[in-house]
Amino acid sequence: MRPGHGTGHRTPGERDGPRRVVIVGAGLAGLLAAAILKPALRRAQWRVDLVGPRPRSAGPAAVATGPDFTRLLRGAGLDEAVLMRRCAGTYRLASRFEDWFEAGTGHWLPLGPTGPRPNGLDLFHYWVRVALAGGQAGAYGDYALNARLAAEARGPSGPDGASPVVEAGDYGVHLDRDALLGFLRDLARAEGVRWSEGRVGGVRRDAFGRVTAVDLEDGRRVAGDLFLDCSGAAGRLIGTELGEPWLGETAGGREGMWLSLPPDPAWTPATAYRGVAAGWTARLPLADRTACHLVAGSGEAAALARGLGLEAAGAAAPLRLGHRAAPWRENVVAIGAAAGTVAPLAGLDLSLILAAIAALIDYLPRGPVEAPLRRAYTTRMGRLQAAARDAVALHEGLVRRSEPFWARARAAPLPDSLADRLDLYEAAGCIEEALGAFDETAYLHTLAGAGHLPQRAFAPAELASRHESERFLAAVRDRTARLADAMMPHAQHLARIHGALPEPAATAALRPEPVAPDPLALLRRSEHGARLLDRVLALGQPFGSEGSIKAAGGRLQADRFLLSLHRTALGLDPGRTVGRIAAELGLAGPAGAEAAAAIQGADILHLGFEDGPGGPLYKLYVEWSAEADRRWRAGPEPGERPVLVHRAYKWSPLKAADPVVTLYHWPCLRSPDEIARHLDRHLEQGAEATGAIALGLAREVLGIVRARGRGLPHYLEAREEPGPRLSYDLNLYATGLTVAAVEEAMARAFAALGVPPAEAGAALAARRGETLGHVAAGLGRDGVPFVTLYSGVRAQGAHGHLGSQGQER
Repeated sequence: MRPGHGTGHRTPGERDGPRRVVIVGAGLAGLLAAAILKPALRRAQWRVDLVGPRPRSAGPAAVATGPDFTRLLRGAGLDEAVLMRRCAGTYRLASRFEDWFEAGTGHWLPLGPTGPRPNGLDLFHYWVRVALAGGQAGAYGDYALNARLAAEARGPSGPDGASPVVEAGDYGVHLDRDALLGFLRDLARAEGVRWSEGRVGGVRRDAFGRVTAVDLEDGRRVAGDLFLDCSGAAGRLIGTELGEPWLGETAGGREGMWLSLPPDPAWTPATAYRGVAAGWTARLPLADRTACHLVAGSGEAAALARGLGLEAAGAAAPLRLGHRAAPWRENVVAIGAAAGTVAPLAGLDLSLILAAIAALIDYLPRGPVEAPLRRAYTTRMGRLQAAARDAVALHEGLVRRSEPFWARARAAPLPDSLADRLDLYEAAGCIEEALGAFDETAYLHTLAGAGHLPQRAFAPAELASRHESERFLAAVRDRTARLADAMMPHAQHLARIHGALPEPAATAALRPEPVAPDPLALLRRSEHGARLLDRVLALGQPFGSEGSIKAAGGRLQADRFLLSLHRTALGLDPGRTVGRIAAELGLAGPAGAEAAAAIQGADILHLGFEDGPGGPLYKLYVEWSAEADRRWRAGPEPGERPVLVHRAYKWSPLKAADPVVTLYHWPCLRSPDEIARHLDRHLEQGAEATGAIALGLAREVLGIVRARGRGLPHYLEAREEPGPRLSYDLNLYATGLTVAAVEEAMARAFAALGVPPAEAGAALAARRGETLGHVAAGLGRDGVPFVTLYSGVRAQGAHGHLGSQGQER
């Protein structure tokens, strides 16, 4: 046993067990500590003093609590309805994130568990097992009762007050902050806490450096044995007096502002977060209004408010992010912002306060030895502070928005603990060491909401039958829906507590930014297209998407798209990934094996779909772009041989037939003039009608490129094995043009192939502002002339490497 750390040994300054606790600071942290500690220490007859000025009004600010607060109320025997009535409270069952990871997306982050835990595992592991295998998994939030209740604006219980949510205390509340402070102040006084109202003017310490008393500015002195520093970010005792260093950002480069809006007309029992270009907003519904918190870059909150159609009622406050190296030093324990702060997200700041008070009760000195208690407290709170920091970093590190605010947030390096946790998740499908309010379930909902799925399911869940897992998940979904239907509407819960609710004003509201239509929604127009998209989304990796329209045989096909992934997005074994996807889409046997082998030495994988007169068709392209790029940069060489750029497999998922194989070669042509001469020699040798339409279109497009384009086109020729196909593909992304530049030329070509002019005009007009991608034309695999226009490539992810679609040739 080490000297000074066993019973009977004291380190300098340690005294017999303290009987006087002095709390410095009468804000939320101080009043919570006073209200909780006094009854906990009643039997020991300890005295609790509160020192500090009456807190200034927080204006329209509100507080979002979680299950830890609910269970605390129950443990203290407090009446929840009384608290909610005094603080304009509403229930909180979840958080809802909109336009967060990218515009047009949203997900639920429910409080409490998600369904049952088969074999002791989170339900997510079975859900992702089915999702990665292409089964009917649905959204992960569908399995969480609290998410379902929030989405349907229902409260936590039925008319009789009973439910699994209430029994477990798996919910929180939204409370007006000023009213909550008043409630806690009354509660602390009723428990016997003595409040010395006033500002601290000085601090007295003994020869060992321990604080013995605080002097108020009016001359009063409050002595104590243990001091809680709840004085806010300044840390009057632990920072100013004891010099405990602050680690992290000094100002955070951000600021926050609270605004007051009309009540939520839907009475949704959830905190609503929304990403906007200049930052983000949080809406906390209260019984008499909606409290709105804006977070923006330094000096930008007022502009953000104006951009959302709101008038700022006061000045923004800077957000100081970071923590003390040690929150307990000598006989001073820092709680709340004096100990550390995180971004005001998902109620993490309040949870840290409650965790600190609980840890203090666990490690409160009851004898002469304090050092082991200090170490244990510091270790626990250090881990919880890091866990809260990691939770915020997760929400910002997965964002794919490109605005400066979000780019700065995403550019911050991930904490090592979070990076290690994500590496394990991606490789093994599990989350470990998730502590505090943001537990394993919260991580998994956030990752699923971001579309960031692991490479495989967690090994124990992989042992389960996929079909059994699907049936089990369907049963959980059904049970969740039935439970939700039995719960009472949230508005009725609130009417029981508050009486008649105010009518929401129709004139003032938080105006969200216009959200662009989700381009991926258009890819789900058919069952087979959605099936292909889901396979790509299940990889959880960046990819590119590109749409196209094709004219042939008097018809216009618009349900066509291509998804592109760099080989590195396919994991450590790209061949295995390609083989699995190909098999799931119906390309098995030698062709699937050939494609899987080819990707090992290739650069890009393209997966395509089209739905035409012959039914659905899948396409898989293996692209070797590196060699073509090298040859392009090297310049012309004598006797250059064509370079194979793509090998494509095309098959029907409804027919048991070998795929058609198409080879795309670059004949080493670099300028529009070279391409035009080559086309004159080769296409005129084909069928007369084919050559006339395709050649005329190519000449017209190349003329537009010469006159208005910035870069050079890239030319490919396509032939099929077996089949009569002979066609060209002009990649025009590098020219910097939009579809509008070739709209008239394409309209004439479509009309020449028998497409009604009105139909062709409408299809082209809808794409007029999109980036011009490819123009392809010639003789198709069925021997029928065709013309195709590709446009609007989009990067679906943080970094989209799109292969030859975006090459600047």
